[in-house]
Amino acid sequence: MMEFYSKSIEQLENDYWKELSNYPSGLVKNCYDYRKIPLFELTIEQLRTLISQNIGTEYLIDLVFEKLESNVLTEGDFYQGDLLISTSLIDEKFWKIHLTKLNRFEKIVKQNSEFIILEMGEKKFDELTDKIKELASA
Repeated sequence: MMEFYSKSIEQLENDYWKELSNYPSGLVKNCYDYRKIPLFELTIEQLRTLISQNIGTEYLIDLVFEKLESNVLTEGDFYQGDLLISTSLIDEKFWKIHLTKLNRFEKIVKQNSEFIILEMGEKKFDELTDKIKELASA
C-alpha cells in the first residue's frame, strides 16, 4: 500500500500532461504541478484542489477519508471544513460508480455530526446531509 502512495497521479494514471509555456490560469498550473507529487506528500490544500477539479479522485479519495477521519473539519487554504465540503461536491458520476465510498463518506459525516453542527452550523450540516442523500438516490 505504501508503494501506491509513493506514486503520483500522473504515474498511477499513466497520463503525463504536456508542459505548457503559458498556463491559462494559476489553477491549471497548480493542478499540473500537483499531479506530479507523490500522494503521501500532498497537502490538505492540494488534495482539496485536485478533488474539486475531479482530478485523480479515485486515487485520492481514501487519503481524503483518512484526513477527514482524523479531523472532519481539516482545512486547506480557505476555511475550516473546506476539504469536507469539497468532498461533498465531487462529481455525481464518481459516487455512482463508488457507492461504498459514498457510504464511507456518509458514515464520516454522521459520526461527526455534533462537531460539524457546533463548528459549521446546523444549516451547513443539513446542506451536507441533503447532498449525500441526493447522491445516494441518484
